Amino acid sequence: MLNGVQYEESALRELIVGKEGISDPLKEKLFSFLQEWLDNDVHITLKTSGTTGPPKIMRIDKQRMIISARMTGQFFGLKPGMKALLCLSPEFIAGKMMVVRAMELNLDLITTSLEANPLKDLNQMVDFAAMVPLQVAHTLRQQPEKFELVKTLIIGGAALPIGIEDDLQNVPTACWHTYAMTETLSHVALRAINGPQKSEWFTPMQGVEFSLDDRGCLIVNVQAVAEFPVVTNDLVEMKGQQFRVLGRIDDVIISAGHKLHPAIIEQKLSKLINTPFFLASEDHPEAGQILVLYLEGKFSNHEINELSNHIKALLEPKEIPRKVVAIPEFKYLKSGKIDRKTSAGKK
Repeated sequence: MLNGVQYEESALRELIVGKEGISDPLKEKLFSFLQEWLDNDVHITLKTSGTTGPPKIMRIDKQRMIISARMTGQFFGLKPGMKALLCLSPEFIAGKMMVVRAMELNLDLITTSLEANPLKDLNQMVDFAAMVPLQVAHTLRQQPEKFELVKTLIIGGAALPIGIEDDLQNVPTACWHTYAMTETLSHVALRAINGPQKSEWFTPMQGVEFSLDDRGCLIVNVQAVAEFPVVTNDLVEMKGQQFRVLGRIDDVIISAGHKLHPAIIEQKLSKLINTPFFLASEDHPEAGQILVLYLEGKFSNHEINELSNHIKALLEPKEIPRKVVAIPEFKYLKSGKIDRKTSAGKK
């Protein structure tokens, strides 16, 4: 079902063929994906988000995506006829998987707009939705009451700022943070953000096993959806098969002999900073590297000095950024994530 209408495959194909003239970017990408999904090829082409480097093209067996959809359906108890909200672009794996779940689990796929606040025009209850932290932040700020229309929400694609997590304690939606990557075809571990199961630790889904390599980075073994173990660059702390992410090994900054994890420090700073921001390194002749805080927006010297004083009271001395840079507008990747290297003026 699509927006409350049941389509046979032939009718869906006619709908796709007639997509010319559609001005809705989400529906254009949805129909393009459906066209590829319904062809005779048993494989499909996926593109990574480009968060950690140039986007990569992958060829994936469609059956593996179906298995992943079933795993999600089993975990969340999704039943035929339930409504699933599509507010992420089907150009990337998170959006594609929501469409596959709807088809495989016989859900009613409700489409909305690709916007920072995707719930602004939602006027019906939905059982299941997926958003990125940026969308959650905008909705919390603009229309928090809209969360009453979403029963279960999964949030992924980036670390979840503490400030957002705190605000989600006050919504009726059951919110889950996902650990996922294109190579594993959506999430392989989840943690409850609010409610009685709330936890700081990610727990593997059924059929998923984790281990560490000699760098302390996570290895994901999920044979049902990934042919080989996936070796990540995520430094983690493990407790049995549960884990929490410390940051990416290639993001670690060595400053004056101290090993700093930007992701952990960003979590702390999210209590203070409401505008988009990120931490990066800058070469320094004495310290080797220093930590730099980049802020999106226009800030006066007084505002930056005031923020710096609050930061000094919040962080450990070694974690304090040695420099604060305000940029009127960050560069963003197609996936909606901040393009940190370009925004910081790095190649």
